[in-house]
Amino acid sequence: MMIRTFFPAAAALLAWASPALAQQANPEPSSAEANDASAAVFALIEHRTTAAQWSSTAPADPKVMSVSATRAAPPKGRDRFLAFIRAAELRHALPNGLLDALVAVESAYQPGVVSRAGAMGLAQLMPATARALGVLDPLDARMNVDGGARFLRAMLDKFGSVTLALAAYNAGPAAVIRARGIPANSETPAYVRKVLSAWRVGSL
Repeated sequence: MMIRTFFPAAAALLAWASPALAQQANPEPSSAEANDASAAVFALIEHRTTAAQWSSTAPADPKVMSVSATRAAPPKGRDRFLAFIRAAELRHALPNGLLDALVAVESAYQPGVVSRAGAMGLAQLMPATARALGVLDPLDARMNVDGGARFLRAMLDKFGSVTLALAAYNAGPAAVIRARGIPANSETPAYVRKVLSAWRVGSL
């Protein structure tokens, strides 16, 4: 729920909003990806989908699940970070409240949290993702949130769907492309459901 050629590579990747910033390990890397020298920087994270592009015949916003409408109390610590979460949403033209909901689900507004997989901070950036995004200190709350916002914006631009962008944030864009929708793994459907619930209910 993550360099010698970093700066030019990161700039090029972000310029065309590629999926070069995925957050999850790729369980089935292709031989082409394994041999791609430029992917070596991201050996532990699925950052590339050069072999496949999102099909224009795929549904724009698949109806994959129902979303709970239970209102909950805002997580502790939200007030401390809400101003620059909102600022990042505006700066990167994200749907109002979506980044806020994502941060709530990813870290419950705990800026120093590190997952078992190594994801860090409010937006739970994997280390190589943070480097590719130019986030020099992933535990710096402002830098982390801005990096997460940029990555989420890239996924929205790529897939044209909030549900698929959230799935790609969690499982990686290549996994979404392979599944032609939300990957049916043990984590991603529940993750998407939680973020959508937090966002749609507006309780955060």
